[in-house]
Amino acid sequence: SRRNGSVGLSADPAEMGALGMDGPINRPRTPAAIAAAYEQRMKQKAMNQPEEKEGIEWVVDKVKNSYFFGLFEGETGQEAPWYLKPSITFPIAFLVVGAAFWASLAGGAISERGMPTTDELDEIIISSDFIRSTAVMAFSAMEM
Repeated sequence: SRRNGSVGLSADPAEMGALGMDGPINRPRTPAAIAAAYEQRMKQKAMNQPEEKEGIEWVVDKVKNSYFFGLFEGETGQEAPWYLKPSITFPIAFLVVGAAFWASLAGGAISERGMPTTDELDEIIISSDFIRSTAVMAFSAMEM
């Protein structure tokens, strides 16, 4: 078990064996020993792997075993009540936000902006012959 906060070491001294300067003495040290230990672990993992589920069984299993970052976990480790499970609260939250958006849109609180307005300065610039002739000269000079 890893309850003692150590990373990778067992809490049971009988499982640890003798400790050297850099960990348990029975830990593989050579590349060949490490490769053999890795192959053994992969074979063991393949043998202990549960059967793959398909279709609706896969979806149900995936939803049951999903984890949403511990917002609803107590400090004591007790399980939250059924109505505070993220698989219930998150969809409800999305539905409430979606309904509020729809109500705002239907009620006219959100509307598309119309044509841009022009002010006096825009009209002066557009109607000025001097600016128009300067722009025509600039474009004709660029073409040459």
